[in-house]
Amino acid sequence: MKLTKHITKGIALGAAALLAAGALAGCSSGDQGGDGGGTDEGITVGISVAAGQNSTLQAIVEGLRAELETVGGELITADAKLDIDKQIADIDTFVNQGVDAIVVIPIDFPTLGNALQRADAAGIPLFANDAVVGDGVTAEELAPFQAQVRTKRPADSVADFIEERTGGEGQVAAITIAAPVAQIEFFVDEFQADIESRDGLEFVGAKGNPSDDAAGARPIADAFLTQYPDLRAIFSYNDPSAVGASAAATAAGKRDQVVITGFNASQDGLDAVEDGTIDATWDYRAPDQGQLLGRLIIATVIDGKTIGHQYEVESQIVTAENIDDFVPWEERIELIRTGDYAGISID
Repeated sequence: MKLTKHITKGIALGAAALLAAGALAGCSSGDQGGDGGGTDEGITVGISVAAGQNSTLQAIVEGLRAELETVGGELITADAKLDIDKQIADIDTFVNQGVDAIVVIPIDFPTLGNALQRADAAGIPLFANDAVVGDGVTAEELAPFQAQVRTKRPADSVADFIEERTGGEGQVAAITIAAPVAQIEFFVDEFQADIESRDGLEFVGAKGNPSDDAAGARPIADAFLTQYPDLRAIFSYNDPSAVGASAAATAAGKRDQVVITGFNASQDGLDAVEDGTIDATWDYRAPDQGQLLGRLIIATVIDGKTIGHQYEVESQIVTAENIDDFVPWEERIELIRTGDYAGISID
């Protein structure tokens, strides 16, 4: 059976903390500048972001901005602040400004339908980041988006790592997000199925972190360690949760027994991998996703090329063995801006 799912109520936020520190670089919808409709040098693109305070989404925006700047383009940003009505209004504002393309990181794709149709009717190409998750997404399911860039979380890679580090034996738990974020739910379901398919590994459950941080994860990990004294691994959907799980395992005198992984490759996660607090994280590749969105827009709007409807960016493992090769997100963004970052081809 084909598995696809529209991201609905609850934020297309990737696996990062919902309200990470910092503000979205650029203007909010209330501060949108310029007349739209392109510039003397390039094109004008509007992006509506589900939650502008999210650090991962900020990096997607800045990767997109940097790629557009390579052709003299301008990016106008709008922060929906988790308000679907505001996201609809922001899309309509972009239409009224006559921008050359619109990118949406949606709060709730189906609810945006009428606003997206209005943009499409105005002849403005539409692009998405993580609007639909799952395998075998069709162009019809994405419409009126012309294409989407999807975060590919490799459940099999995470399970492979845990199997290797545990010797293929023991109980495995997961700490997930407490909000209904479709792409994270999809990944955890895949991860559970992958663990359960392996002889010797037992999936004992997943629990949501109510505060998205280390403090919220600590009691969840404490409970797992108490209920399952022989627990061998904890996967966490973000790095702060992995750090909290590590604190619980250390306090219980079981850190050497329990493999702990995070996700996103946020700075706290990278620091934790480097000092041995956690065993691995996975690079979300947020600037790469923004750059890819920019390349798709440039290819269609400027070069008139035909593109596909779905492009996946697969997250990559970061461990103590390869962390020295990790290129920080800020450095990637600067390399994109100067045209020196290869990133992901659209061909």
